Amino acid sequence: MAEPTVRVRTDQDTLVRSWLRAVAATAYVPRTSQEITADLSEMVATLVAALVAEPFDTTRGTGVGERMVADGLIGETTLQRSVAALAEGLHGPADRKVLLLVAVSAGYANALRNRTLAQQENMKIALHNAMRQAERDRRATESRFREVFASSAVGIAITELDGRFVETNPALATILACGTGDLAGRSLAEFISNEPDFSGSPLAHLPDRQRLRRLNGETAWVYAKSSLLPDETGGPAYRVTMVQDLSELHLLGDRLSHQLLHDALTGLANRISFESRLETMHGKAAPTSTLTLCCLDLDAFAMVNTTYGHEVGNRVLRTVAQRLEMVAGEKAVVARIGSDEFAILVQDGPPVPELVEAINAELSEPDYTDGVGLAISASIGVVRAGPSAMSSAELFRAGESALRQARAAGRRQWVEFDHDADKRDRAIGSAATALPAAWENGELDLRYDVVARLADLKAVRVTARPGVERPTAGLPSAADLAETTGLSVALGPWLLSRSTEQVPVWQALFGAGPVHRVLLSPLQSVDAELSRVINRAIAATGIPPGLLEVGLHTGTVTFNGDAQDNLRTLGDIGVVTALHGFTGGPREVTMAERFKVGAVLLADPFEGWRPDWLPRDCVQVETARGLIDTMRSIGVAVGVRGVRDLAEARWWAALGADTGEGQAFGLGLSVDDVISLVRSAK
Repeated sequence: MAEPTVRVRTDQDTLVRSWLRAVAATAYVPRTSQEITADLSEMVATLVAALVAEPFDTTRGTGVGERMVADGLIGETTLQRSVAALAEGLHGPADRKVLLLVAVSAGYANALRNRTLAQQENMKIALHNAMRQAERDRRATESRFREVFASSAVGIAITELDGRFVETNPALATILACGTGDLAGRSLAEFISNEPDFSGSPLAHLPDRQRLRRLNGETAWVYAKSSLLPDETGGPAYRVTMVQDLSELHLLGDRLSHQLLHDALTGLANRISFESRLETMHGKAAPTSTLTLCCLDLDAFAMVNTTYGHEVGNRVLRTVAQRLEMVAGEKAVVARIGSDEFAILVQDGPPVPELVEAINAELSEPDYTDGVGLAISASIGVVRAGPSAMSSAELFRAGESALRQARAAGRRQWVEFDHDADKRDRAIGSAATALPAAWENGELDLRYDVVARLADLKAVRVTARPGVERPTAGLPSAADLAETTGLSVALGPWLLSRSTEQVPVWQALFGAGPVHRVLLSPLQSVDAELSRVINRAIAATGIPPGLLEVGLHTGTVTFNGDAQDNLRTLGDIGVVTALHGFTGGPREVTMAERFKVGAVLLADPFEGWRPDWLPRDCVQVETARGLIDTMRSIGVAVGVRGVRDLAEARWWAALGADTGEGQAFGLGLSVDDVISLVRSAK
């Protein structure tokens, strides 16, 4: 059976720019930015190709590390910053990416060592020439040879052909942790350890490495290279062995591997490592076992940073990490997967409520430092499934989906993964993220809802809103979708300027009074450019401001000073103002009277129930009647949205409401549809 094709979606241009910034910040390279960018582009392309190659081979990663050294990208932290940029920008299977980046580090270390060895090789040649010169003029060269031999940082051993030391320099004695005299009569082979290495260091498996056991019992990694010294006849006389201590490079490789897979602040596994370990645990889990994944987001963590500073915030993160490890136990995997996000993976763990309760109890215990006790809560998303129910990637995505639902429920809430809720969230997310492209491609257009006077059921104005030609049933409106992504801020000026172009048509159709209504979302209600956009639209069309009715979101106006300024400014311009989503609270009534709004549009006071089916004297109906009477007593008209049919419209009219809109009068219509509908009703 053919191996499955690995698909990688890596934005190579973005990755090259990120890598270039890392290089520019850490190394001086005497070349133009264009030349460096071209080299980095080739290396990124090599790594992306390696990720998808079948069979998978890390050789290309080693070559990229070697090329970094060849191109002079050898600043003190260039490798660390480069690996971080590649880890973030490369997308593919976690295990492949880890192995490939380890190979890059290994190739880099190997090439950096080769630069040193090239100099050493030159020194060996100089040493050999010095020995030949000594044959001709021993006294002239003896002092030079001794100086090089004694002061070299590289260990040098001159041995018989059987390996026994003839002479050694101090550097070799230092590497072997002994005195120079202790090496007499011994050979280098006695110090070579044949024990297998399980450190996982990338240096352990490169050629020409040897693992030595020093006389003090410690081990050291060295690079050893031997060559023969010929005698006068050209035959071998002695062997020269040069030994370079690689212990620091070996330690650097281990440190880089650890940094690649662990969070520097807390010491926990990072996101890359967690995904790899999740995949491994998922693959090894028995069919009857379960995996429980908890994704946590610390509540109000930004408040800790802004109140006490980042040093205290870092202390809180370390404390949270330690406590989560205590709760999870030794066999669980705990990781920091974001700035203030953590994950816990448990196989065959306790019941979910018990695990969540234990986490909350541990986090709620204050940590006292300098007299300040800090505790923090978390929103928790949980998913529990067997290995056959979800893949490892699906399990992780489900956990993060449950976390989003927990955030929406409020602070210190936990939510277990719900397939139906996730399906709806994904559908909404797909529609919301596709909206900008639909707008750019002209698929987003203006739609109009007819507003009728309830007293005689006659159309008096329209409400303009963004809409698509074929909306998906069961999903929020285009305006609500735009609000979830922030696109509504950009849509506001477009909606106002485009829709006001039709005001002369509505004036001819409806006559006097406000004939055109636009209801603004919460984000649009606080837009600082709102009054300028409306002034520009009025000037462009030459219409009287009183023909426009602009409704701001009631909840936003009630608690936001910028929205209140917009409401006041619109009234000063002469635009008829309204508040939509009105619930009739005392503060809302005060706002309506204070800013002299023309109308309020009620939020659904009956939570989706048909009001005309309710008893006339029930509390809900009496409350709605009292609210309508109150608003009309202060000169504010009352509108109703979502009117289903004419029977419901007459019920609202009898209760005292002024206008209505909804399915009863026409929704989502084009300009021509509105004209035809209104004219046919006359």
